[in-house]
Amino acid sequence: MSRFLIGVCTADHQCEAYDASCEDVRDQWERDQRLTPRGRATDFWTRYPEDVALARDLGCSAFRFSVSWARVEPAPGEFSRAVLDHYRALVEAIVDAGMEPVLTLCHYTWPLHLADRGGLLAADFPDAFARYTTEVVRALGDRVRWWITFNEPNQLVYGYLKPWWTGEYRMPPGLDPRAGSREQMEAVVALMRALFVANARGRQAIKAALPDAIVTTNPFMLGLPAWLQRVLDWRATRLRSEGAWTAAGRIAARRPGRILGQVDLVAAALSATAGRGTAVDFSRPYHVAGLRLLVPADAAIGGPADTAGAVVAVVRGSTAAGAGGRLVPGAALLLVDGYAAMLAALDGGAAAAALVDDAIGQGLADRAGGRYRLVGDRLRDERYVVATATGNRALMQVVDDVIAGRPSAEVAEDHGLRRVERRGRLVVGVGADLPEEWRGREEELAREVAGRVLGDPARVELRPLGTRDRLPAVRPWTRVFDPLLRWVDMLFCALNSNWWHLGIAGKLPEWLCPEEAVGQQDVVGMDYYWGISNLSLHKVEQLGAAAGGGFDRAPVWPAALRGLLGYLARAFPDQPIVVIENGCVERASGVSRAEYLRQHWRELQRARQAGVPVTGYLAWSITSNREWGLPFGPASDFGLYHVELDTDPALRRVPTEAVEVFRAMVREASDTTTA
Repeated sequence: MSRFLIGVCTADHQCEAYDASCEDVRDQWERDQRLTPRGRATDFWTRYPEDVALARDLGCSAFRFSVSWARVEPAPGEFSRAVLDHYRALVEAIVDAGMEPVLTLCHYTWPLHLADRGGLLAADFPDAFARYTTEVVRALGDRVRWWITFNEPNQLVYGYLKPWWTGEYRMPPGLDPRAGSREQMEAVVALMRALFVANARGRQAIKAALPDAIVTTNPFMLGLPAWLQRVLDWRATRLRSEGAWTAAGRIAARRPGRILGQVDLVAAALSATAGRGTAVDFSRPYHVAGLRLLVPADAAIGGPADTAGAVVAVVRGSTAAGAGGRLVPGAALLLVDGYAAMLAALDGGAAAAALVDDAIGQGLADRAGGRYRLVGDRLRDERYVVATATGNRALMQVVDDVIAGRPSAEVAEDHGLRRVERRGRLVVGVGADLPEEWRGREEELAREVAGRVLGDPARVELRPLGTRDRLPAVRPWTRVFDPLLRWVDMLFCALNSNWWHLGIAGKLPEWLCPEEAVGQQDVVGMDYYWGISNLSLHKVEQLGAAAGGGFDRAPVWPAALRGLLGYLARAFPDQPIVVIENGCVERASGVSRAEYLRQHWRELQRARQAGVPVTGYLAWSITSNREWGLPFGPASDFGLYHVELDTDPALRRVPTEAVEVFRAMVREASDTTTA
């Protein structure tokens, strides 16, 4: 008998401070996409003793972390002894604290030198991963028993597949806009095989040196109704040819219909959000603004804390209108139609402050001759993008080339580009009420696109659009049917089957999961966060929002965890199961982090009482982390201990209310043994 494994997690890119000498693919992605960079993160590289001590004091029996491949192998075939010694010290600290180190080898990141060779699709990727694994095992293996090869391998496909209901790729490397549904799915299929093979090679390298090691992966699992999961898995197991797999996945990448909006493009200080991405496609970002407070020059307000009980104006249809309730929680929001009305509310005393993008707010303040000023820190970053109707790949490629300042690549015409050429002019929606200096910048961008498409920058028609009119202008009314199409495609895309576990169980064709990759796990690992029941199928939209980073709106369904544990027990009757990640942001769909943990722990215990061999549970995460380029705040903070990543130079670890709930879970687990 052995003790139940219970503990906490973190990951290298999300907690270790940025080091320019060993960038990983995520650092490059965040810079190119103008996402929030990790910066110092939690400074775990130097402060790991503090976080290990926090886990020890909670009573944890396990501490999961990941090794940075980019740090360990800064150049092909060159392994850093200093970095491996650092991770050795971390492992020793975990062991000395009485906990099992759970080591993840690849947590969503890889070195730039691998990316330059083709990344996870490089011909030598499986062998390169095995060599890297061998070096880590040689340095740390005598003190580490638990190994995870790839974190959530089934999510890595979204660096190669952009579902038509998302405005941009979710993660690196991201294909260029010219990649159609067939090219995307061909890359996905190649990736799936490469991951299966690399996992097998990595596990074999570990077991060769450490026969008693416990090796697994932790696929991300959605909580879907049991009947629907069975249908998806049944369908996946009957796709026997590569063409069938490609076709079954293409429904996610191929936009139904070819109907265009009133304008070809919108360039009007439009911020990229997951919600907007369900309606249109985005260019790469061309500017990063930030939401800040605009106040009369003589106002006493210095930041959000001073707006408690006050009225704050926001423009309808802006991201400020959607986020204001979270960013200035003590204020009452006043919705106004446009920036002129916003200033009138400030002048007339109807509002004490306005929440506005600083790029726009500064222009308004400058134009008003000092009557207004921006105050306080940025409350959230806003990535400005150009938008077009979904599916205009060639036109969007030209826009991306202009923004990147590179020569336009040769593109195959699509329906959007052909319409522009037939018309003889490019129609671009621009902001009707933006400050002139800001609007001029976007008009110049539009003219350069027209010059590249039509050979004459003057052949552009600029249509002023109000804030609320930007998306409707580029997205025609016929797209009212998109939510139904999205619901069907999201749920029945072949990639929403549990394809990783199906492959390990030997239920996929050998060309996709070779024989050497079958059975390559010692325990069954899984991650679970969100789900929908039979009675909440309408919340599939919230599942999509969660995939895009909208964790605070994610549907919470604790019973799905128990169902998934039973499902995995039937799929792998001879292996124990470990929940490698489970956790919540400060509040998701009205459920607090503390209550979320309490409810999911209850469901896990019910599964164990029913005979499901669950032998471990790890909570994500020990502290606040940099959540993959998202702006930091309550909607992206999974930490049991809160760290003010942007405003606290000391990066103090402050316990949340969930700490005591988790401590009680640990106490209960300490009385539990497993076979």
